[in-house]
Amino acid sequence: MTSLILSFFSLLFPAGIAAVILGHVSRRQIAKSGGRERGTGLAFAALILSYSQLLIVAMAVLAVLGFLNEFHHELDKKPYLREALLERIVQGDPNAASPAKTAKHTETAIQTLHVIRAEEIQYLAAHPDLGYACQLYLIGFDPGRETELGMLMRESDYDTKFIRCSQLNGPNYVVLSVPRSTGNTVDAPVFCLDQLNGIEKYTPEQSRDAVAAIMTQTADPCPLTGEHVE
Repeated sequence: MTSLILSFFSLLFPAGIAAVILGHVSRRQIAKSGGRERGTGLAFAALILSYSQLLIVAMAVLAVLGFLNEFHHELDKKPYLREALLERIVQGDPNAASPAKTAKHTETAIQTLHVIRAEEIQYLAAHPDLGYACQLYLIGFDPGRETELGMLMRESDYDTKFIRCSQLNGPNYVVLSVPRSTGNTVDAPVFCLDQLNGIEKYTPEQSRDAVAAIMTQTADPCPLTGEHVE
């Protein structure tokens, strides 16, 4: 009976070996008992079940070894893949967020906003009757070309867009820059740019009220509740 119970766990290698041994021992004891002990059928069933599952385990192991061997040969053919794999194992996922990457993205986001502000000043000077540019493509953003603004926006891993832009109470605009969660840590700051005060930086806690105010106001500049960025 013990052999039969263990046979159900034969996919676990030690249990499978134990089931086979106990099955053979049981059959030998039953044969020597001269009919006093019963259970030949159970012992035989346990052996069949155990051997079947051990065969499955052996085939699975061979398949894994074959795959590893083939993978090893592929790495031999392409050494750069081996180097990339080792680098990934040692350094982890290169796309994972980290404080160092967040700091780099933050600096790039600030550069992006500086470029936007400079371009807006030039645009207003060239189009005083129109006011500020209210679309990124009007100040140099073009997904089809490698422009300075497009490159900075891509490398910043921030979503940067106009929230407001109008002639109400004089030409004005507000640009919000929010970190993408996939490429930045949870403490990444939020930025707001307007034509009056420049760039304001908010911590995640400060950004909750600041963003709510930005989204509900119609003409006010960025709330001065964060840290001013020169």
